[in-house]
Amino acid sequence: MRLLPAALLLVLLGTAVAEPITVGARVGGYGFRNPDSVGDNGHVAWDECRMNGLGVFVRRGLGRFFAEGGADVYFSESFPLPAADLASGDRQDRLSGLVTVAVGANLVRTKHFVGYAQLGAGLELTQFRFSHGEDELEDQRALPLGFVGLGGELRLGDRTSLGANLRAHVMGNFDAAYQPDREVWDPMSDHLEVRPEAAAQGQFYVAYQL
Repeated sequence: MRLLPAALLLVLLGTAVAEPITVGARVGGYGFRNPDSVGDNGHVAWDECRMNGLGVFVRRGLGRFFAEGGADVYFSESFPLPAADLASGDRQDRLSGLVTVAVGANLVRTKHFVGYAQLGAGLELTQFRFSHGEDELEDQRALPLGFVGLGGELRLGDRTSLGANLRAHVMGNFDAAYQPDREVWDPMSDHLEVRPEAAAQGQFYVAYQL
């Protein structure tokens, strides 16, 4: 994790020979690995705490390498996937702001297409609420995250590109320690725990070179 800021700094120090800045806007969604949900193909689903969102990013290239910074807002939403099954009466709601930095390398680069790999880290400012009937657990956290990703861009002219990427995250997931069959709700023993888990994210974006 410590190598990422150093690598990002080295890329930024090369601005004298760097390519022009690229700015972009993106939409996407992600979900945590859910071992309790298995699809028809027998594979474990990635539909726990499904979220959708949008964001912006800035990128600076240096030859085959580039540095990227982004800011995104994500919120609980299962679309376009089916909602994950929860216990009867349970509800989850999460709202997150993500600030990320990444370094990457262009693995394939032609006149009209670029394929790349990324390594990144960031901070998630998140608010989570778990509800069962009238009982409610809520927490706010600042959580670290890290990811690796693969993506590609289709160039539309000299400055505009359409792209997509797939990222594998390690980030915090909330788990409610709650006993719904107890007659009296006890906020001292009922609480939210955060544990690091794997999450899969897909994004689509449009980028413009200044």
